[in-house]
Amino acid sequence: MAMSLTLVDDENGKEAVSLFDDPEIVSGVQELVDDQAPRVFAVVQETFGPPEDLQIVAWGMTTKTGVEVISVHGGTRMGLQSAESALMFYRSGGRAIPRIFWVGGKGGE
Repeated sequence: MAMSLTLVDDENGKEAVSLFDDPEIVSGVQELVDDQAPRVFAVVQETFGPPEDLQIVAWGMTTKTGVEVISVHGGTRMGLQSAESALMFYRSGGRAIPRIFWVGGKGGE
């Protein structure tokens, strides 16, 4: 569903009217946004001790064309085919176990 914003102005000097003033349009836009919203996930890394630790090392989101992942410490941004593809970059040479946790998921689902 494609939607564009058009401001309407008549020649009598009335103020421009926004399509966002129409509750039906706003409802339709909200539905569009909800339907196309990306899923968001965290890459959580368990490191082996000492000390053992769990930390969020990256955030990602799915899109229709793939996945974008950004490191929490900056400097790393990746475009990947799947969320699981990000895991290989956070194994720290075998000294860590990374796992995907979906926002709103239940225990890593």
